[in-house]
Amino acid sequence: MFKIYNNYSYFWLMKRGVILFGGALSLAGCAMFNATQDPNQCNGTATYKAQFNSIWSPETHQTDFPNDAHYSNLIGATHGEDVAFWSVGNVASAGIKDIAEKGVNRKFIKEVNWAIKIDNASSLIQGSDLKGSSGQIEVEFQVDNEFSLLTLITMIAPSPDWFLGVSGLDMCDNGKWIQTKFIELKGYDAGTDSGTTYTATDEVTDPKAPISILDSGVFNDKAASQSLATLKLMLTATDL
Repeated sequence: MFKIYNNYSYFWLMKRGVILFGGALSLAGCAMFNATQDPNQCNGTATYKAQFNSIWSPETHQTDFPNDAHYSNLIGATHGEDVAFWSVGNVASAGIKDIAEKGVNRKFIKEVNWAIKIDNASSLIQGSDLKGSSGQIEVEFQVDNEFSLLTLITMIAPSPDWFLGVSGLDMCDNGKWIQTKFIELKGYDAGTDSGTTYTATDEVTDPKAPISILDSGVFNDKAASQSLATLKLMLTATDL
């Protein structure tokens, strides 16, 4: 009887051992999964203040400087790597075209909202405009480990299709949220209008040309080397 009981006990303990071993393996698997997360990925969320400061003036850009120089609303998005709202070398979307040519944001807002709907972006950023060529616009935005990229754009007005901005700027650097970043902003040509002066009549570029750095026409070599504005990004809060 004892031997039978002992065999039964041994068998029962072996079964328990398998169960425990299986549980340990599952826990180890979870630990391995967490350990293999990208070490360059930032944790939690980060809130930033962006300060757009225009220094565009008749002194910095003397050729044909317009009397009614101004900027459209500063607008943009926070997003992931699966979407680029604009980039040098690529053709402008309908939304970017409308901003660059008219300072109108409706189509761009639809593009951002669609990206949010399909989980490629997290938020729309909307700031004020500037009534003159100098001044400051401030906006706040939030990023997280999935949507850590920033895109902003504003029309240089009046102009055929010129704008300022940043595209897909990653606020996470080597696993840490950037504390402060300072960027000098130069002009871009949306490639949708072939005008070469601020107040040129409409001249549709067909087919569209890729977006490029603005370095021709009134933006000659000297003017192209001068920034029109600066962008300062400051970390204001984190939630880890």
